[in-house]
Order: sequence, then structure tokens, then C-alpha cells
Amino acid sequence: MTDAPPVLEFRAVNTHYGPVHVLKDVDISIGAGQIVCLLGGNASGKTTTLKTILGMVTPTTGDVVLDGTVISGRPTADIVGRGISMVPENRRLFKRMTVRENLEIGAYLREGSDLEADYERIFELFPRVKERLNQKAGTLSGGEQQMVAVGRAMMAHPKVLLMDEPSMGLAPVLVAQNFEIIQQINEAGTTVFVVEQNANMALSIADHGYVLQTGQIVLADTAQALLANPQMRQAYLGEVG
Repeated sequence: MTDAPPVLEFRAVNTHYGPVHVLKDVDISIGAGQIVCLLGGNASGKTTTLKTILGMVTPTTGDVVLDGTVISGRPTADIVGRGISMVPENRRLFKRMTVRENLEIGAYLREGSDLEADYERIFELFPRVKERLNQKAGTLSGGEQQMVAVGRAMMAHPKVLLMDEPSMGLAPVLVAQNFEIIQQINEAGTTVFVVEQNANMALSIADHGYVLQTGQIVLADTAQALLANPQMRQAYLGEVG
């Protein structure tokens, strides 16, 4: 679907939790250098999609492919080492550790390398993080915690950055700032896959979008086309026809 060479793909992926069929013949193509969003409500299969990318769920059939290599079934640490990093829902920082220690964890597979340039990149995106380096992560505001979570993921130098519900729990002004940061990260060369319920915001920055409903892709198009799609506008953008 994308017009850029795919860096990450789902090829006819089916997943099950026991007898429950969760993802059903899902095809997704994330082009290198793009922002692609996956939209859907609760229990649509969005979280399972991310878990499948990270190797926490193995497809029953079909493949997840990164840079032409099948990564389905590989250990999560191996997949992260190949260039996939995630900003999880609700941030999930180590709250008793300092901001610096949380950032260092993001670079654990690069242990021994010079991290100072990475810190400076994070500080350019989030000056507030520099001010909080020695503070316990659990004492930060929700917006500050989100900054640290994004910074931690970026410390891994990901090819693809996964973002799980980045707007959740944030005030509207912080949501807008957060999506501006996503754009800046993308413009600096990182491919971004955003899983989000806030369809308007996600589509406003994305190149392409997919809509997942009860485990099936029901809409897939450019973000601009999805924003103009009557079915999308009524069912997912809160408009009444």
C-alpha cells in the first residue's frame, strides 16, 4: 500500500490466544521513512499487533518481516536488537530509578558505546528531560514521563519506532506537542508506527493509515484519503452523516 520500500510488513498474519482468533489475515506495509498509523477501538487487536511485532505473540500463520527478513517467532531481545523499539502505553518507566537511568536502559544493547551524543539529541527534543536527569522518574508529571519514555526508546537508535496510544492520559495541549515530537523524530529519519484511538490526531501526521476492527483490516489508504472517507468520518472520527 505504501509508496516507499517497506521496512516492516505483516503478510497474511493470523494469531490466536488459545481457541480465540485475534488477528485475521492482517496485511500491513510500513514504508521506510514514513509515519503509518493503526487505528481501532478497544479489543480491535491493536495491542496484539504490537505484541506480534515484538515477538511476544507468534503468528499461527503468516509472517512479520523486517527489512526482508522474517522475524516472527524470534526472541524479543533479538527483534529489538534488529532495530525495533517501542514507547509503551502508559509510559511504563522504572519509577524508582532516575531519568538518566531510564534513558540508559534504552541503550542497553549498545553498552559500552558513547551515549553523550544520544543524550544531546534527546535534550534537543525535550529540554525538560535535561532538567530532570537526576530526578526519580515516578515524581515526574505525565507529560514529562512521556518525554522520558520516547527518549528511552530513541536511545536504541531504532529503524522503526512503535508507539502504543501516545495520547492516552495526556492533556490536549500535551497531545498536540507529543504528535509534533513524533513528526520531528520521523523527519530526522526514523520510521514510526503509531497505534492510536485518536484517529484525527494520528491521521493528521501520518502518511498512511489502517483501521482494525475485531482483528481485521477494514480500511487502508493514505491518511488524507482516510480523513475524507465518509465511512471513516462517521464510524471513527465522531461525525454524524
